[in-house]
Amino acid sequence: MIDTHIHSDTRGLEDLELMAMCLDGVITLAHDPYEMKSLEVWESHVEKLLKSEVDRANKVGLNLFICVGVHPRAIPPDLDEAILKIKEYITHNKVVGIGEIGLEKATKEEKNAFIKQLTLAEELNLPVVIHTPRRNKEEITKEILEEILTLNLKNKDIVIEHCNKQTTKMVIDEELYVGLTVQPGKLTPQEAVEIIKEYKDFSNKILLNSDSSSNASDVLAVPRTVLKMKLSNIDREVIYKVSHKNAVELFGLTIF
Repeated sequence: MIDTHIHSDTRGLEDLELMAMCLDGVITLAHDPYEMKSLEVWESHVEKLLKSEVDRANKVGLNLFICVGVHPRAIPPDLDEAILKIKEYITHNKVVGIGEIGLEKATKEEKNAFIKQLTLAEELNLPVVIHTPRRNKEEITKEILEEILTLNLKNKDIVIEHCNKQTTKMVIDEELYVGLTVQPGKLTPQEAVEIIKEYKDFSNKILLNSDSSSNASDVLAVPRTVLKMKLSNIDREVIYKVSHKNAVELFGLTIF
Protein backbone atom coordinates (compact mmCIF):
# COMPACT_ATOMS: atom_id res chain seq x y z
CA MET A 1 0.00 0.00 0.00
CA ILE A 2 1.12 3.55 -0.77
CA ASP A 3 -0.18 6.71 0.93
CA THR A 4 0.20 9.22 -1.90
CA HIS A 5 -0.29 12.44 0.06
CA ILE A 6 0.94 13.24 3.55
CA HIS A 7 2.71 16.11 5.30
CA SER A 8 5.27 14.21 7.34
CA ASP A 9 6.77 17.35 8.87
CA THR A 10 3.58 17.81 10.91
CA ARG A 11 3.58 14.30 12.40
CA GLY A 12 5.55 12.76 15.23
CA LEU A 13 8.12 10.02 14.76
CA GLU A 14 5.68 7.50 16.27
CA ASP A 15 3.24 8.16 13.41
CA LEU A 16 5.96 7.70 10.82
CA GLU A 17 6.95 4.42 12.43
CA LEU A 18 3.33 3.24 12.37
CA MET A 19 3.15 4.08 8.67
CA ALA A 20 6.41 2.19 8.10
CA MET A 21 4.87 -0.93 9.64
CA CYS A 22 1.82 -0.82 7.36
CA LEU A 23 2.79 0.89 4.11
CA ASP A 24 5.26 0.23 1.30
CA GLY A 25 5.81 3.96 0.91
CA VAL A 26 4.45 7.48 1.37
CA ILE A 27 4.72 10.74 -0.54
CA THR A 28 5.16 13.90 1.51
CA LEU A 29 4.40 17.22 -0.17
CA ALA A 30 5.32 20.86 0.26
CA HIS A 31 2.41 22.74 1.85
CA ASP A 32 1.59 25.76 4.01
CA PRO A 33 3.08 25.29 7.50
CA TYR A 34 4.01 28.99 7.76
CA GLU A 35 3.11 32.34 6.28
CA MET A 36 5.64 32.59 3.45
CA LYS A 37 6.74 36.16 4.11
CA SER A 38 9.93 35.68 2.15
CA LEU A 39 11.47 33.29 -0.35
CA GLU A 40 13.84 32.15 2.39
CA VAL A 41 10.96 30.89 4.54
CA TRP A 42 9.64 28.80 1.63
CA GLU A 43 13.14 27.48 0.88
CA SER A 44 13.61 26.47 4.51
CA HIS A 45 10.34 24.53 4.41
CA VAL A 46 11.22 22.61 1.24
CA GLU A 47 14.80 21.97 2.32
CA LYS A 48 13.52 20.57 5.61
CA LEU A 49 11.55 17.99 3.61
CA LEU A 50 14.62 17.10 1.55
CA LYS A 51 16.91 16.70 4.54
CA SER A 52 15.22 16.38 7.93
CA GLU A 53 12.17 14.43 6.76
CA VAL A 54 14.26 11.98 4.75
CA ASP A 55 16.47 11.46 7.81
CA ARG A 56 13.48 10.96 10.12
CA ALA A 57 11.87 8.50 7.71
CA ASN A 58 15.10 6.53 7.38
CA LYS A 59 15.35 6.35 11.16
CA VAL A 60 12.11 4.35 11.40
CA GLY A 61 12.37 2.50 8.08
CA LEU A 62 9.71 4.51 6.24
CA ASN A 63 10.09 4.59 2.45
CA LEU A 64 9.45 8.30 1.89
CA PHE A 65 9.24 10.21 -1.39
CA ILE A 66 8.76 13.96 -1.91
CA CYS A 67 6.91 16.41 -4.12
CA VAL A 68 8.08 20.03 -4.10
CA GLY A 69 6.14 23.11 -5.10
CA VAL A 70 4.32 26.26 -4.02
CA HIS A 71 1.00 25.69 -2.25
CA PRO A 72 -1.74 28.25 -3.05
CA ARG A 73 -1.87 29.26 0.63
CA ALA A 74 1.91 29.65 0.78
CA ILE A 75 3.04 31.76 -2.16
CA PRO A 76 6.32 33.59 -1.43
CA PRO A 77 6.93 37.14 -2.72
CA ASP A 78 9.60 36.04 -5.22
CA LEU A 79 7.60 33.41 -7.08
CA ASP A 80 9.87 33.32 -10.13
CA GLU A 81 12.86 32.63 -7.89
CA ALA A 82 10.90 29.81 -6.25
CA ILE A 83 10.22 28.31 -9.69
CA LEU A 84 13.96 28.34 -10.39
CA LYS A 85 14.62 26.68 -7.04
CA ILE A 86 12.11 23.92 -7.86
CA LYS A 87 14.24 23.11 -10.91
CA GLU A 88 17.16 22.54 -8.53
CA TYR A 89 15.15 20.59 -5.96
CA ILE A 90 13.79 18.07 -8.46
CA THR A 91 17.33 16.70 -8.93
CA HIS A 92 17.14 15.26 -5.39
CA ASN A 93 16.86 11.47 -5.60
CA LYS A 94 13.72 11.38 -3.42
CA VAL A 95 11.75 13.98 -5.41
CA VAL A 96 9.11 12.33 -7.63
CA GLY A 97 6.87 15.23 -8.66
CA ILE A 98 5.69 18.82 -8.28
CA GLY A 99 3.19 19.63 -5.56
CA GLU A 100 1.21 20.46 -3.71
CA ILE A 101 0.07 23.23 -6.06
CA GLY A 102 -3.45 24.35 -6.98
CA LEU A 103 -6.11 26.89 -6.13
CA GLU A 104 -7.72 27.78 -2.81
CA LYS A 105 -9.78 30.90 -3.64
CA ALA A 106 -8.80 31.20 -7.31
CA THR A 107 -7.29 34.67 -6.88
CA LYS A 108 -5.15 36.20 -9.61
CA GLU A 109 -2.02 35.51 -7.53
CA GLU A 110 -2.97 31.86 -7.04
CA LYS A 111 -3.71 31.36 -10.73
CA ASN A 112 -0.39 32.89 -11.70
CA ALA A 113 1.52 30.52 -9.39
CA PHE A 114 -0.61 27.58 -10.53
CA ILE A 115 -0.08 28.17 -14.26
CA LYS A 116 3.66 28.71 -13.90
CA GLN A 117 4.04 25.44 -12.01
CA LEU A 118 1.85 23.49 -14.44
CA THR A 119 4.03 24.83 -17.24
CA LEU A 120 7.13 23.77 -15.31
CA ALA A 121 5.76 20.25 -14.81
CA GLU A 122 5.12 20.10 -18.56
CA GLU A 123 8.66 21.27 -19.28
CA LEU A 124 10.21 18.73 -16.90
CA ASN A 125 7.71 15.95 -17.73
CA LEU A 126 6.96 15.35 -14.06
CA PRO A 127 3.76 14.30 -12.29
CA VAL A 128 1.96 17.17 -10.60
CA VAL A 129 -0.32 17.07 -7.53
CA ILE A 130 -3.11 19.66 -7.40
CA HIS A 131 -4.91 20.81 -4.26
CA THR A 132 -8.64 21.54 -4.22
CA PRO A 133 -10.19 23.38 -1.24
CA ARG A 134 -12.82 22.27 1.26
CA ARG A 135 -15.01 25.28 0.42
CA ASN A 136 -16.47 25.82 -3.05
CA LYS A 137 -14.82 22.56 -4.13
CA GLU A 138 -16.88 22.00 -7.27
CA GLU A 139 -16.56 25.59 -8.48
CA ILE A 140 -12.79 25.73 -7.86
CA THR A 141 -12.25 22.29 -9.39
CA LYS A 142 -13.99 23.51 -12.55
CA GLU A 143 -11.62 26.50 -12.67
CA ILE A 144 -8.63 24.20 -12.19
CA LEU A 145 -9.74 21.95 -15.03
CA GLU A 146 -10.40 24.96 -17.27
CA GLU A 147 -6.87 26.26 -16.68
CA ILE A 148 -5.42 22.82 -17.48
CA LEU A 149 -7.49 22.57 -20.69
CA THR A 150 -6.51 26.10 -21.75
CA LEU A 151 -2.82 25.21 -21.47
CA ASN A 152 -3.38 22.15 -23.73
CA LEU A 153 -0.79 20.15 -21.81
CA LYS A 154 0.76 17.01 -23.29
CA ASN A 155 1.64 15.81 -19.79
CA LYS A 156 -1.48 14.13 -18.36
CA ASP A 157 0.25 12.88 -15.20
CA ILE A 158 -1.92 15.20 -13.13
CA VAL A 159 -3.56 14.29 -9.81
CA ILE A 160 -6.57 16.34 -8.70
CA GLU A 161 -6.58 15.94 -4.93
CA HIS A 162 -9.25 15.76 -2.25
CA CYS A 163 -11.98 14.75 -4.72
CA ASN A 164 -15.51 14.02 -3.55
CA LYS A 165 -18.28 12.15 -5.37
CA GLN A 166 -19.18 15.16 -7.53
CA THR A 167 -15.68 16.21 -8.51
CA THR A 168 -14.53 12.64 -9.18
CA LYS A 169 -16.75 12.52 -12.27
CA MET A 170 -15.39 15.86 -13.49
CA VAL A 171 -11.81 14.61 -13.20
CA ILE A 172 -12.50 11.20 -14.72
CA ASP A 173 -14.16 12.92 -17.69
CA GLU A 174 -10.90 14.78 -18.35
CA GLU A 175 -8.87 11.54 -18.06
CA LEU A 176 -6.81 12.86 -15.13
CA TYR A 177 -6.00 11.13 -11.84
CA VAL A 178 -8.44 11.23 -8.91
CA GLY A 179 -6.95 11.63 -5.43
CA LEU A 180 -9.30 10.31 -2.74
CA THR A 181 -8.42 11.74 0.67
CA VAL A 182 -9.67 9.71 3.61
CA GLN A 183 -9.63 12.26 6.40
CA PRO A 184 -12.20 13.72 8.82
CA GLY A 185 -14.10 16.44 6.94
CA LYS A 186 -13.17 15.01 3.53
CA LEU A 187 -14.02 11.32 2.99
CA THR A 188 -14.69 8.43 5.33
CA PRO A 189 -13.26 5.03 4.34
CA GLN A 190 -16.76 3.92 3.38
CA GLU A 191 -17.36 7.01 1.22
CA ALA A 192 -14.09 6.34 -0.59
CA VAL A 193 -15.16 2.73 -1.14
CA GLU A 194 -18.48 3.85 -2.64
CA ILE A 195 -16.68 6.13 -5.11
CA ILE A 196 -14.28 3.34 -6.06
CA LYS A 197 -17.23 0.98 -6.58
CA GLU A 198 -18.96 3.49 -8.85
CA TYR A 199 -15.82 4.19 -10.90
CA LYS A 200 -14.24 0.72 -10.80
CA ASP A 201 -13.93 0.77 -14.61
CA PHE A 202 -11.56 3.75 -14.17
CA SER A 203 -9.60 2.24 -11.28
CA ASN A 204 -6.33 2.87 -13.12
CA LYS A 205 -6.92 6.59 -12.49
CA ILE A 206 -7.61 6.53 -8.74
CA LEU A 207 -5.14 7.04 -5.85
CA LEU A 208 -5.64 6.83 -2.09
CA ASN A 209 -4.21 9.08 0.61
CA SER A 210 -4.67 10.25 4.19
CA ASP A 211 -3.44 13.85 3.84
CA SER A 212 -2.01 13.29 7.33
CA SER A 213 -1.19 16.75 8.60
CA SER A 214 -1.76 19.08 11.56
CA ASN A 215 -5.50 18.72 10.93
CA ALA A 216 -7.38 15.77 12.40
CA SER A 217 -5.94 12.82 10.48
CA ASP A 218 -5.71 9.05 10.45
CA VAL A 219 -2.23 7.83 9.49
CA LEU A 220 -3.80 4.40 8.84
CA ALA A 221 -6.49 5.77 6.52
CA VAL A 222 -5.16 3.89 3.48
CA PRO A 223 -4.95 0.46 5.20
CA ARG A 224 -8.35 1.10 6.77
CA THR A 225 -9.86 1.86 3.36
CA VAL A 226 -8.21 -1.20 1.80
CA LEU A 227 -9.79 -3.35 4.51
CA LYS A 228 -13.20 -1.77 3.78
CA MET A 229 -12.72 -2.56 0.09
CA LYS A 230 -11.97 -6.20 0.90
CA LEU A 231 -15.06 -6.43 3.13
CA SER A 232 -17.10 -4.88 0.31
CA ASN A 233 -15.90 -7.63 -2.07
CA ILE A 234 -14.20 -5.20 -4.44
CA ASP A 235 -12.11 -7.05 -7.00
CA ARG A 236 -8.53 -7.63 -5.81
CA GLU A 237 -7.10 -6.12 -8.99
CA VAL A 238 -9.04 -2.89 -8.38
CA ILE A 239 -7.76 -2.77 -4.79
CA TYR A 240 -4.21 -3.34 -5.98
CA LYS A 241 -4.44 -0.55 -8.54
CA VAL A 242 -5.89 2.17 -6.31
CA SER A 243 -3.76 1.36 -3.26
CA HIS A 244 -0.42 0.53 -4.87
CA LYS A 245 0.09 0.01 -8.60
CA ASN A 246 -1.16 3.39 -9.86
CA ALA A 247 1.08 5.30 -7.46
CA VAL A 248 4.16 3.26 -8.28
CA GLU A 249 3.67 3.70 -12.03
CA LEU A 250 2.63 7.36 -11.98
CA PHE A 251 5.44 8.58 -9.71
CA GLY A 252 8.05 6.00 -10.72
CA LEU A 253 8.50 4.83 -7.12
CA THR A 254 11.19 2.40 -6.09
CA ILE A 255 9.65 0.02 -3.56
CA PHE A 256 12.00 -2.07 -1.43
